This record gives sequence, C-alpha cells and structure tokens, in this order.
Amino acid sequence: MALTKTQKELYAEINKIAEAARMDFWNIENYKQPPFDRTALLRITLDKIVRSHVIIKYALIDEYLTDIICNYYFHREAKKNTTYAALWKTKRFSTFVHYLMDETFLIKKLTLVQAIKNVPGNVSSAIQRLNDVRNALAHSLFPENRRRYMTGKKVMYSGSHLFTRDGIEKFNHDCAVAEKWLQKRL
Repeated sequence: MALTKTQKELYAEINKIAEAARMDFWNIENYKQPPFDRTALLRITLDKIVRSHVIIKYALIDEYLTDIICNYYFHREAKKNTTYAALWKTKRFSTFVHYLMDETFLIKKLTLVQAIKNVPGNVSSAIQRLNDVRNALAHSLFPENRRRYMTGKKVMYSGSHLFTRDGIEKFNHDCAVAEKWLQKRL
C-alpha cells in the first residue's frame, strides 16, 4: 500500500534525523572508510536503539505509576467523569505533579503504589529489573564497565546480553508483565 503525502513527508524527515543522529544503518554501505569506521557506527547505532527503547519503556512504566498515584489522591476512581485535562487546569494537581511526581524516582513511586494496592511480586520484580538496567544505561556511557556487569563485560538482563534479540525479548516480557498489571489498575 502506498504511503500518504503526510506519511511520505514524515518518512523523509525520519530519514534526515536518522542520518543526522548517525542511526541510518541502512546506508552503511555508502559510508566511505576512512574517516568512517562502519563496524563502530553499527555498534553505536545498536547502542542507541537499545538505550532509547529501554528509556521509553521506563518512562511509560513511570507514567502508569504516576497515574495510579494521581487517581488515588485526586479520587479519579470515584469521579469517573474527571479527566486529566480538567485536573491539569487546577493549581492543586499541577503543583502535585510538578513538585512531587516529577521529582520522585520510579522505585519510590512503586513503593507508594504498593501501599495503595498490593503489587504482585512478579510485577514488582520486573519493574525493579527495568529500573536497574535503565539506570545503568542512562548514567553510564559504558554500562558494561559498571561493577555489576564487570565480570562478563556485557549488560545482562535476566541471564541474556541486553544488546541481543534474546536480551530485548526478555526485557520486553518484563515490560509487558508490568504494563498489563498497571493498565488494569488505571
């Protein structure tokens, strides 16, 4: 099926951004050596793809936890017709989100949700693993050099190297477990 005009424009923009970010791995054969090391560029692209995937999943889980907390404190469960759009217009809600939720770490949010509703062990463990790997990737340019990964020189996730298909599938499984439970609580 052909792309629409809007889709073609978006596709072209994505290609330009991927090229600017050096993530256009599909053009690797056009890179001349030197000055480009194709192997290094492919490794960097893999790293960027995995890191962005982990960080986006982390942000989604964080958002779900925040929503559960906001629903609890702003009684959204009792007031089914209250929307977030309406809440954002109130100083009380925006202050709560900006000064408490935005500055609260994911694990502390998980602890608070645990106090509100019992979080199953498998969900809590999945979120803890997600948090651990996100912290390693977000706070280290070379996460494989962190103490926990030093022996194997690889970022491991549930027994698999995260930067492989098996590692990402295990990561995705944990995210799916957490997302499924959290979505039911919203």
